[in-house]
Amino acid sequence: MPVASEAPALVSTQVAVQGPAARLVGRAPAGVRPYLELLRLDRPVGVWLLVVPGWIALGAIAEPRDGGLLGLLLLVYGVLSRGAACGLNDVLDARFDAQVPRTAGRPVASGRLAAGRALVLCVVVGAVAPLVMGLWSVQAVVWAAAGAPLAAVYPYMKRVTHWPHVWLGITMNWTLPLVYGLLTGGLGLGGGVLYGALICWAVGTDVIYACQDREADVRAGVRSAAVLLGHRSRVLVGVVYAGCVVLLAWFGVVAGLGPLYWPGLCVVAGQLGWQVWRADPADIGACGRAFGTNPLCGLLILVAVLAGRVSTLG
Repeated sequence: MPVASEAPALVSTQVAVQGPAARLVGRAPAGVRPYLELLRLDRPVGVWLLVVPGWIALGAIAEPRDGGLLGLLLLVYGVLSRGAACGLNDVLDARFDAQVPRTAGRPVASGRLAAGRALVLCVVVGAVAPLVMGLWSVQAVVWAAAGAPLAAVYPYMKRVTHWPHVWLGITMNWTLPLVYGLLTGGLGLGGGVLYGALICWAVGTDVIYACQDREADVRAGVRSAAVLLGHRSRVLVGVVYAGCVVLLAWFGVVAGLGPLYWPGLCVVAGQLGWQVWRADPADIGACGRAFGTNPLCGLLILVAVLAGRVSTLG
């Protein structure tokens, strides 16, 4: 197939235009590189989107003596669990990925890595990921392992519903209930509101991401809100981002955050508004650039929460 034969060129082009992590993976031995790409070690943006909800939760409720160690464990857990989930997604979606130009160069879809070997790696890495949390407590291992079924089911959601983004939002933000569960015993009202806000954020980011592949997904039979709504996807993104801001404001009240939280929230709202304005569903490049700013957005939310908490001390 032409897609398979062009895959190495696609991959090398992607590595050349991406950041330090991609360049580092690009220098790895040829036999190792497909495994690193399977775990998305060349694209760390997704790790940040998985870990930052837990860090935001730490910023909201953790004591300094707890936040450092737990934050580091969340980072390692995020790298491993995200890699395993992405690899499993690639194995299950190889047939679809091969039909989408942006994903055709992935290791399994392009034939550079056998599906069996990829699956073994995903199982091993996925099993190790929650064990890392054992450095905190056995309960932390249980909470971390509870997120694995959510990630395992996700690849099937896009086959049965146009709204896999909601499931992804619940899954990607699992580090937040994990932190609340460990430090307070449960979400409570504040944790539930914050979880809902970040789910809205994740839904919006994933719809923008899906807009990049809308036409190819239609041909491949993959479902998404971008496929269902077409150019109206921007309206949906605007609605869920507005919901995110409203819930973040509610969280600020419930959590009793100080006055510095509110200017930070305004900056977050502005950044999300910029994404809505910039992410034209008809412009693949614009959607990619808008999606790529979400690590910044996550950092802004984290800074706002920390500022709000610190300002309560004054």
